[in-house]
Amino acid sequence: MEDQSDIALLKRLQQADEAAYTEIFHRYWEKLYAIAYNRLRIRTAAEDVVQEVLASLWVRKDVLEIRHLSGYLATATRYAVFRQISRLLPDQPLDNPDVVRQLVEDPDMSHLDFCRLQERLGVEIAGLPEKCRLVFLYSRREQYSNKEIAAAMQLSEKTVEAHLTKALKHLRLRLKDVYPYLSFLL
Repeated sequence: MEDQSDIALLKRLQQADEAAYTEIFHRYWEKLYAIAYNRLRIRTAAEDVVQEVLASLWVRKDVLEIRHLSGYLATATRYAVFRQISRLLPDQPLDNPDVVRQLVEDPDMSHLDFCRLQERLGVEIAGLPEKCRLVFLYSRREQYSNKEIAAAMQLSEKTVEAHLTKALKHLRLRLKDVYPYLSFLL
């Protein structure tokens, strides 16, 4: 039933219904905050991330095509966390092999270091072709089966499998220096 309510809220949101936006805000704020705080461990930074995501939802309400509100907001929050980490750690790029090696060889990797690895993964996922990226995110982040993805995206299951294979091949190639350590995220 919640999905039906979300669909109705999204339709109202697209019509600039402030009450619908307020309902979405109250329904998802705590969940999004938990996602952001779990990765950042800084209260104010996590609050900033949630504000950014929810404000963007309102600003972009006319152009967004959202099928699953909770999944969209969770993914948007993860990407906003990556941007926040980049702002907090601007002088330590993740494309430096020495930084990455230090992170993965240290058995006591800090939570923030783990987030930096996730950020690099997020950048590579964002670089996938649109359908390939969506299939990958539905599969890995939303835990949809291939059959559910095929139905949601109006694709055959074979096409879904092909997109997943392409995404994983791309990620293995682009993240070959840290792929063994990120494979549990995929």
